[in-house]
Amino acid sequence: MAEIARRATAKHNRILFVVHRKEIVDQVVATFKAQDVDMSLAKIGMVQTITRHVNDLEEPAIIFVDEAHHALAKSYRRILDKFPNALKLLFTATPYRLDGKGFDDIADDLILGNSIKQLIKDGFLAPVDYYAPVQLDVSQLKTKRNGEFDEKSVEQAFKPKVYGNAVKTFRKLAGNKQAIAYTYNVASAERLADELNHNGVVARAVSGNTPKDERNSIIKDYRNGKIQVVTNAELFTEGLDLPNVDCVIMLRPTQSLSLYLQFAMRCMNPRKGKTAIIIDHVGNVNRFGLPTQPHNWTLDGKDKSKSNDGRSDIKPVTTCPMCFATFYRKGDKCPFCGAELTEEKVLEVVEEAKLEKVKEERIRKAKLIMEDNLTANVADKKASELKSFEEIRAFGKFKGYKPGWSYFYAKKRGFIK
Repeated sequence: MAEIARRATAKHNRILFVVHRKEIVDQVVATFKAQDVDMSLAKIGMVQTITRHVNDLEEPAIIFVDEAHHALAKSYRRILDKFPNALKLLFTATPYRLDGKGFDDIADDLILGNSIKQLIKDGFLAPVDYYAPVQLDVSQLKTKRNGEFDEKSVEQAFKPKVYGNAVKTFRKLAGNKQAIAYTYNVASAERLADELNHNGVVARAVSGNTPKDERNSIIKDYRNGKIQVVTNAELFTEGLDLPNVDCVIMLRPTQSLSLYLQFAMRCMNPRKGKTAIIIDHVGNVNRFGLPTQPHNWTLDGKDKSKSNDGRSDIKPVTTCPMCFATFYRKGDKCPFCGAELTEEKVLEVVEEAKLEKVKEERIRKAKLIMEDNLTANVADKKASELKSFEEIRAFGKFKGYKPGWSYFYAKKRGFIK
């Protein structure tokens, strides 16, 4: 973006750069100055400010929008519509919205970058090890109108002992690495920070309630290595450059693919010899697959294409019963610790309609719930139309067949070797 801005201002063209947070404004200004952008021709500001003064702006030749999956909001549209002759460049790592709306009203084309796997291969992202402890029961989670999880139900689903488990898991898997923890509200961020500090890990909690000067001081101390873990609610999801994050701790379940990828990839800034670590305590990986999963991004919304949910079909994900590493299975042994894998550890991810009820989860009890849910969906199918061992088991249960039928039919179909 800085290179485009430099070339534009070198030709005496005016640019407008729109972001949604103050910290990102400061970051963009510093980067543009370092890249020799003519700042006298550059207007950089938060959408909340620019939209209020849009009639006072000189017309730009180019408008940049950062984190452009937000750009359907009225505040952004007011800016974009004000300058019909400007070239609009909308940047996002996640062109997908939880509400299902597409981007074809504000964009003419979608220019895709390299895949995450290719970026890792080329050294632009760090490889990642994904861990997912399985002790949490999230069957109580409920969704709000916007599709995200209700905060009260999250509070009920997470017992105080969870934070002790999170601390032990972090110390075991991440050691002295610096981490960002994503929690579901301010109180949970503060609780986790307290638990970490009581266990010898220097941690601070940050939220929208944290005074600006204190927040800036915490970010500075984190960048300088004085703080090992920052716990936060809603803040460090997009845009802010924190290059020394090596570990992400997820204690907030989400229904949003965009938010999940923002969480997961926060720790994937590259450094020689680095392997990032993601510790997912809430089963987000079951909804979206590993963050290296390829995605079918388009400008269309879900209302225009039933098959377009911003991602490819999610593969079954395996959790090792010994070390809790999470990966796509390629053999009979865990690639992390060498433990033998059993069929029960392969987790079939169900379709999005079922995800809203949080029926899929990698806890053994939840597998029974998922079977009941599958039974309703296979009732109208023929045996030849079943697509997984889980569907075959549900079909056999619905038909009243003996348990052995599911095994032999699944073996016949190739689902069991």
